[in-house]
Amino acid sequence: MGGWQVITLNCPRAAYRADGDDDKLFAELKRLMDLAIKVFKVKQRWMQAIVESGRMPFATQRPKDPWTGKKGAIAVYLDELVYIIGVVGINEMVQYHYGKQLHEDRGALRLAVRAMTEMELYARELSRREEMKISFSRTPAETVVQRFAVADLLNKEFRDKALKVVKGDIERALSLIQETRDLPVYYTNGTHVPPSASISLPERINIEHIFFPIVDGGNIMHIFLGEGYPDPRGVKNLAMKIARNTQTGYYAFTKDLTVCLDCSHVTMGLKEACEKCGSKNLDYISRITGYLQAVSGWNEGKKQELLDRMRYAVRELR
Repeated sequence: MGGWQVITLNCPRAAYRADGDDDKLFAELKRLMDLAIKVFKVKQRWMQAIVESGRMPFATQRPKDPWTGKKGAIAVYLDELVYIIGVVGINEMVQYHYGKQLHEDRGALRLAVRAMTEMELYARELSRREEMKISFSRTPAETVVQRFAVADLLNKEFRDKALKVVKGDIERALSLIQETRDLPVYYTNGTHVPPSASISLPERINIEHIFFPIVDGGNIMHIFLGEGYPDPRGVKNLAMKIARNTQTGYYAFTKDLTVCLDCSHVTMGLKEACEKCGSKNLDYISRITGYLQAVSGWNEGKKQELLDRMRYAVRELR
């Protein structure tokens, strides 16, 4: 229970409003952070009323010492909980504002670092000014990367701008937009390089590791493996290189799995039919953010991202 509330900023929309002006971009990002503070204050008043009325028994309980029978400290230190401001779509923000993506130009990367640093410093200022513990993070974004992309495509003011940077199957999304909001489009998580970026694994690591010292939490580096059975020594060697030579604080290796719902056979990779019984009654397991989950429960944006992901062989960085 580390946070009272998470507010995620639609960073690409800030770029759409700034229309190429750096000062306007940073001002808009800070304006969004100010709006987050207003929401936090509503949550603060609401939770205070709930605690004072005794309607939060689990968190406010004081467990008894089994030997003395005396009540101990409160189960959850409510004063230690933080308010979290997260970011989504930094790549698409700089792509629209600068004209290049994080992996395409050093100037785009510098702009992203500057924007994140400006926001991190402003989060500290807000913490002091508002007397609130504010954490600046990369939102996990299981759903919001799709929700923001769809919202911008639906908005007449931003639609043409969003079409230039939104990721996924744009053509199919536009054909379905009048029927459903569960569309196969998304913005890139946090400060990540786009999942589909055709760059080497060392290049991807060298970009993404830069952002870890800027955020307080919520960050993860994904290494999607294309090998069904990678060499364990290669995995260990890669893990040690990342730990010793980069600023990466949290990283995960992911192999996709195909599960046959008829015979329960599990196959490495994303298959169209069960290799054992031939059934097409399948589900898939992969990592959505920090967790391995059944793909059948994902929204269409995340399913499209799964298909778009660049996968690597461990031997690329042995």
